[in-house]
Amino acid sequence: MSESASVGTLLPLPTALDPDHAAYSVTGYRLQADRDVAETFELVVTRGSADDEAEPLSVQLVLRRPLDRETQDRYSLRVYASDGDARGASNSGSVDVHINVADVNDNRPRFEGEGRYEVTVPENLPLHTTILTVHADDDDDGPNGQVCE
Repeated sequence: MSESASVGTLLPLPTALDPDHAAYSVTGYRLQADRDVAETFELVVTRGSADDEAEPLSVQLVLRRPLDRETQDRYSLRVYASDGDARGASNSGSVDVHINVADVNDNRPRFEGEGRYEVTVPENLPLHTTILTVHADDDDDGPNGQVCE
């Protein structure tokens, strides 16, 4: 998922399959994740037709806050699907979900020393003498973080 994804972006997840019929089939989903992940993603469960209990549930994650790859580049969570019946018997299955945050070029290069340099150059310095070398870093990843000469 791109770190530039907008809040509200939906990420479809695979639906659980249960060969049981109707009420004995999948009746709900729940998210298990640490606090930071739960504050970033929310589980949204919908049914194609709200009136038709035979219609299967679908499950998606919705992005609740902006992503920043430089702060966190991966999220891991587990989604549980459960079934049940009126007697309270229930079975569940789970899937582990790993979300890698893809970098965008959202950071500027930064020079050492706050970008201010002063040098004194003697007037008799030979031609082509290096008088100053500067260095810059960029927090972005891969080609986005490369600082050109």
